[in-house]
Amino acid sequence: MNILVIASRVPFPLEKGDKLRLYHQLKHLSSKHTLTLCALQDHALTEAQQEALRSIAQHTHVLRTPILRKLWRMMWAWTSELPFQVTWFTDRKAKRQLERIVVDTQPDLIYCQLVRCAEYVKDLHAYPKVLDYMDAFSAGMHRRSHQKKGPLGLFQQAVMRAEGTRLARHESRTFDYFDTHTIISENDRLLIPHLHRDTIRIVPNGVDLDAFGASEPAPPDVPTLLFTGNMSYAPNVDAARHLVKDILPRIQTRPIRVVLAGAEPASSVTALASDEVTVTGWVDDIAAEYKRSTLFVAPLRLGTGLQNKVLEAMASALPCILSPHAFAPLGMPAHGHAEICDQPGAFAAGIDRLLAHPEEAQNMARIAQQEVRHKFAWTTHGETLDQVLQDALSPH
Repeated sequence: MNILVIASRVPFPLEKGDKLRLYHQLKHLSSKHTLTLCALQDHALTEAQQEALRSIAQHTHVLRTPILRKLWRMMWAWTSELPFQVTWFTDRKAKRQLERIVVDTQPDLIYCQLVRCAEYVKDLHAYPKVLDYMDAFSAGMHRRSHQKKGPLGLFQQAVMRAEGTRLARHESRTFDYFDTHTIISENDRLLIPHLHRDTIRIVPNGVDLDAFGASEPAPPDVPTLLFTGNMSYAPNVDAARHLVKDILPRIQTRPIRVVLAGAEPASSVTALASDEVTVTGWVDDIAAEYKRSTLFVAPLRLGTGLQNKVLEAMASALPCILSPHAFAPLGMPAHGHAEICDQPGAFAAGIDRLLAHPEEAQNMARIAQQEVRHKFAWTTHGETLDQVLQDALSPH
């Protein structure tokens, strides 16, 4: 099958969830199909990107979206009904470039990642089209709006609420332009505002079992709590601050160390660094961070979707203490796979208890590891996506 893929970002380096998801999906599909990847970026591919993309797509095109044109479009964004992020990513010249590529390649099918790219392909009616919602973005935006406080927060809250409403409309409208749809979890599917959302196919995220869980973790000298993710992403910033400001002071075990590992830390995350808190920034080998930690703590309160960081921690046999928000999309039984906590005091008590009972913690981690290996290998979900794409070619 000849598949054309449109993405809002070049899927490398793997510092964001949408990049990680698409990278592994294309890695699997490229072994069976001819892939033409069209990705938006405001500059040419770096050498590292070129090298990485050779293994996941037979042909790659960068659709240039210069920053000045983005800023010009955003000046008029309030006059449009489109979500602000769709306005940010939708460039007329890039769209014309994509249309020429479609004519030249004559794909059997178009695979579109995220609703923010739907404007590029929604009117290409001659080709079967599959949309990967990934997450319910509108619900995530509304959740984030509730966290904004103060005078500036009121303005941010208004913008996020407007964006959440626009995204909900866009998620509903774009549904009808595509033949088939995918999403990351049942929880997210329930949040898509469309009458036929039950037809959306679930394609979860996976974990690279070769990179994570290949060896037994090495216990650190000082009990170490790890949280990972892109540290400029608002839900991760909120979780990192919640861990350090609200949970860490309530933990009785001392000495203790908190590691916040991930790319592009926001200034509010960098400011959390102290004698007990390490902010790493970009990490070349994130798997090593899991292996030299004692517990993985993810007090996420915002965002949507299945968390790659949780899958990676579980695959690494690292005991996990998670918020319901981080745990629910896994679809695992509530008992035995992780410690589930909601309030700061419960997190602190759970951390102290697992640190005091390492055998219990490791038993729980091994159960979770087996579940992840069984249900969340990228190859498994690559096959699921492959079947979805094959079905999209069938007559309706």
